[in-house]
Amino acid sequence: MQLTLIALLSTALAVVSVQAAPHAPPTHHTKPAHHTKPTHHTKPGTPIVAPQDKSTGGSLWGITYTAKHPDFSCQTQDEILKTIQQFNRNNIRNIRTYSQECNQLAYILSAIAKTNTQMKVLAAVWIDGTAKDDQEIKTLVSTLKNTPNKSAILGITVGNEVIQNRVLNSAAMAAKVRQVKSQVGSIPVGIVDTPQSFDDTIVLASDIVVVNIYPYFGGVNVQDAKNNFMIQYNAFLAKTHNKPVLVGETGWPSDGGSINNAVASVQNLGIYLNAMKQVTNVKYFYFESVDAPWKGTTGVEPHWGVWDVNGKSKVSSMVN
Repeated sequence: MQLTLIALLSTALAVVSVQAAPHAPPTHHTKPAHHTKPTHHTKPGTPIVAPQDKSTGGSLWGITYTAKHPDFSCQTQDEILKTIQQFNRNNIRNIRTYSQECNQLAYILSAIAKTNTQMKVLAAVWIDGTAKDDQEIKTLVSTLKNTPNKSAILGITVGNEVIQNRVLNSAAMAAKVRQVKSQVGSIPVGIVDTPQSFDDTIVLASDIVVVNIYPYFGGVNVQDAKNNFMIQYNAFLAKTHNKPVLVGETGWPSDGGSINNAVASVQNLGIYLNAMKQVTNVKYFYFESVDAPWKGTTGVEPHWGVWDVNGKSKVSSMVN
């Protein structure tokens, strides 16, 4: 059933994470606080919309999604359905998740079946190097066994920036990948990490390579960010042994500070998002769907959402 997926992925499915500095991804066991710089913040609940985000058409290839409320509690099955329908209204056809929490994979697959059979989900198990890893894998395998919509699974990622954050090394992550592969049949499996974290050990153990690329953390002006994204992506391909590559995360914060010429603002989020809509030769997931105040109150980490905590779009080209 998944052979056609392998063929699809081989055209561009290495999920790659390229960035110039560590980025704290959404996590369900810890609250990231990397790159936190004191600055002013938009108060939660305040609708914010970029004043000059001009779209020339197109749509995001994919988007990241945690199935969490702003307070970190789980979304219900009905709320997940409404979120998938919102993605569908914006012509988003690929969704990346991070864990097996909240029964989210089963609910997302059900929502896809009800909404648009062309949607795909990049499923995931969260890895933190503890006994919880085995429970995540066990839950994934159980969901796969019981879902009638397995064809909607694009692939499976094991962990997120685990090597970058020095939780496990590449050999240990390669072992995790093999553990998952042994239980999920022909579904492609790989890790997500930063470009510098990939070596031959992990690449050769993986079916897909998933990397995160952030021009913002390189201090790049937003007007040059799409070009910088492509430069980083193309440079990374040399490490992938022709494995399918995906970009697991790329985005721009709407608040939280500046890094050299990279300014976090609602307007710049809109500029970068609309520029990424024009990228058609890379399979990428835009980070992220909704603001995440559970990550903290300072710095950029709470402010990457396309939609704010009230579900209002920050970008005029993205509908609610």
